[in-house]
Amino acid sequence: MFAVTLLGCVSKPEKVTETQTVTETKLVTVEKEYTPQLWSHHKVVKETPALCAVKGVSILNSLGFKSVVKNGNYVYGNFSNNRAAIKCVTVDKQTFVYAAVAGADVKTVEKLRNEIAWKL
Repeated sequence: MFAVTLLGCVSKPEKVTETQTVTETKLVTVEKEYTPQLWSHHKVVKETPALCAVKGVSILNSLGFKSVVKNGNYVYGNFSNNRAAIKCVTVDKQTFVYAAVAGADVKTVEKLRNEIAWKL
């Protein structure tokens, strides 16, 4: 007679555990700390809109604005917690300039608007 003996190893499958991530959603209400002030000015100037925008960059830089950006004939920048914008467009074959300053403190916003207007 012929006998066959089989020997082998038996392994248990590893226990797989799932990791669960618990995310908690929290509703946050943002309240305005102030009502923003918005002061503006407009003027007709003799230069082209492109030159007017270059002048706008120079004005904001001279007043100490940071992050001054020129996008086409539109210029804007930040001064502390205030933001100013200068837009130069052609209207009836002339260059129309619109300048606006927004921020929390009315006196600062007014002063910045006046400085920009005088330099235009």
